Amino acid sequence: MIVPRRLFIAVTILSAVCLAATNWNGGLAAAQTSTKTLPTAAQVQVDLFRGLADIFSRGMDTLTDKLNRQGYSARVYSTGAWQSVARRIADNYARGQKDIIVLIGHSLGANATLQLASALDKSNVPVELIVTFDATEPHQIPKNVLHLVNFYQNNGFGKKLTPGPGFQGELTNLDLTADSNLSHTTIDKSPRLHAQVIAKIVEIVNKDLANKIQASKPKSKKPKAKKQ
Repeated sequence: MIVPRRLFIAVTILSAVCLAATNWNGGLAAAQTSTKTLPTAAQVQVDLFRGLADIFSRGMDTLTDKLNRQGYSARVYSTGAWQSVARRIADNYARGQKDIIVLIGHSLGANATLQLASALDKSNVPVELIVTFDATEPHQIPKNVLHLVNFYQNNGFGKKLTPGPGFQGELTNLDLTADSNLSHTTIDKSPRLHAQVIAKIVEIVNKDLANKIQASKPKSKKPKAKKQ
């Protein structure tokens, strides 16, 4: 049977349209699936801590505002609040709310981030990133911390931080003693350092995402050898 030319063309066009629609829907479904795996900025919980008497660490408030404007869930506290924050994070984690945890602090508040991380270590809660501005005590970093950046100066206050037992994460001590524009009371307010902190959060969240996606991929099964 000979198919009329016009009918042949119509069938060909209809087939192409159906194939394109199928491919588009498949691509959209894949994109939606991919989007579901992407963590939003709001899933990154950033807790910041001021130093002595909340007076000299207002850079933590400025950084909190910057993070919130970018969509992160950021809150700033007095130094002594670290224990209640630790309980809140541990309770949320136990209930399955496993946000990406970032801790940032200045001076005594920097010390508080290490105390908080040690408390979370006892509950097996991982801390993705800690950023310290001129921590005043040479705390050892607990093993549940994945990344730590320590901005410090040899100014009588700032201390270099060291790995604790079992720590296998990334540790970066940045000695800023030579920067005469910074001091113990201004290091937390530096726009340049704030930008570095935000860039670091983006970097480690992307790495965390890549690792999670890789871990969630089904492992390909090796074909069974044929019996001879």
